[in-house]
Amino acid sequence: MAGVIMDRKMKILEIEKIVEENEVIKSFYFTDEHISKAEPAQFVMLWIPHVASGEIDFEVPDQIPMSVSSVEGDQFSLTVRKYGKTTAELFKYKKGDIVGMTGPLGRGFTVSGSHTLCVAGGIGVAPLFLLVQKLQGRKIHFILGATTESELLLQEKLEELCTSLCITTDDGTCGKKGFACDPVEDLCKEYDIDQIYCCGPEIMMYKVCKMSVRQNIPSQFSLERYMYCGLGLCGHCAINGFLVCKDGPVFTAEELKDIEDFGAKKVDETGRKVDV
Repeated sequence: MAGVIMDRKMKILEIEKIVEENEVIKSFYFTDEHISKAEPAQFVMLWIPHVASGEIDFEVPDQIPMSVSSVEGDQFSLTVRKYGKTTAELFKYKKGDIVGMTGPLGRGFTVSGSHTLCVAGGIGVAPLFLLVQKLQGRKIHFILGATTESELLLQEKLEELCTSLCITTDDGTCGKKGFACDPVEDLCKEYDIDQIYCCGPEIMMYKVCKMSVRQNIPSQFSLERYMYCGLGLCGHCAINGFLVCKDGPVFTAEELKDIEDFGAKKVDETGRKVDV
């Protein structure tokens, strides 16, 4: 993998714009000359000021990881799904409010291949959208998956930037009924894909990984794990000897194929190992 830019200093940034993507997802826009240089799938640790209750509450960590979803000049965005108390607090924020941010952090996608396939499930489209901007000039085929039509993200923008766009929804309300991983093998054959990029639910990524190894197609995956520090100190994001915050979040299929916990186990917010 190529070298990456990382910045471990926290900055206080002002929210410059908020775009409501749908009922549960918003994009927040900021300006910073360092974070705007993030590679696709690199992330920031986002600190959202809130009133402490005086009691330990694992659902409200000091910081949460967020992938950069778009960059234009020095301005960048974070596309956030409302999930849990911390993001619910962020959703109360308005233009002009401030947050803390450390980054960019981690190892992002490496741009490779001339006929690429991006596979996005749900909010996994965020880092892949930034990747699509970096891949311009190549053949870009994109699978955009969501639970239902109302939760599809960035569809119109992807139609403009990609060679082809395949939509899947779990309930069949738009595109093909099923999961984002379902059309992968057929599209790889149809478009002679030589590089796969994937982000979304881990079970979906696990299936894509197995297929890519079987078909000998190079592929990269952006993993999600609980991260409390983002710097490789707390060990909360450990997966079979790797730290997702430092060694990832992007891993190749070759790296993942022998990792027992991939697609099976993760550490929850309290430190227990649970099923994915």
